[in-house]
Amino acid sequence: MSTSDTKTFKIRLRHANDRGLNKQQRELVDAYRLGKLDEKDFQFQLSKDPALAKWVRQILEAASNDPLSN
Repeated sequence: MSTSDTKTFKIRLRHANDRGLNKQQRELVDAYRLGKLDEKDFQFQLSKDPALAKWVRQILEAASNDPLSN
């Protein structure tokens, strides 16, 4: 993720619907959002978890299509 994607993603996480994520996935997302997990480690987790990676892509795509975030 680029730096701007990272900022957008962290902001969108506050309002994201995480009902499709399991407890471990939610904990990873929360750790990343709060700065307890760095970008490299988060990317590694995404590479191991296709479902989480898909969820992240959906959040980023929604943010890129949101005229208020551009």
